[in-house]
Amino acid sequence: MSIQGTILVVDDEVRSQEALRRVLREDFEVLCVGNATDAEKLLEGEIVHAILCDQRMPHESGVSFLKRVRELWPDPVRMIISGYSESEDIIAGLNEAGIYQYITKPWQPDQLVETVKEAVQLYRLQKETETAGVDVKATSGNIKKVVSVKRGVAKQL
Repeated sequence: MSIQGTILVVDDEVRSQEALRRVLREDFEVLCVGNATDAEKLLEGEIVHAILCDQRMPHESGVSFLKRVRELWPDPVRMIISGYSESEDIIAGLNEAGIYQYITKPWQPDQLVETVKEAVQLYRLQKETETAGVDVKATSGNIKKVVSVKRGVAKQL
């Protein structure tokens, strides 16, 4: 299979990182870090399509980190992965950090891969929409110029 995108896994547990890498590596380039600080350093130099972040980490929650990511690097699709399903965390994630999915542990490998594929597809669609918006703006300017020239020609007739 070909690599479909780059996924950043942020989890303080090395075993969780290894399990996620093992499941996702056939379809994605998987980058793993153990904390938010290392994740931010990585995001400064890498194009990442989606982020899988543990909710409960030392020093900072996943929602808090992804809220900051949303402001600084809005492009990657953000997902929380957690063994806890507290409604306050889920609501905060959706509202404050623009979380695409809240994945509960234990996760099913096939279902996780599908969710991440959908996240990468969403990333691509958002990028295509941005590009189309730029194209429309550029075309709009060109149309105005052509109309202006044609009006000038029409006035001369």
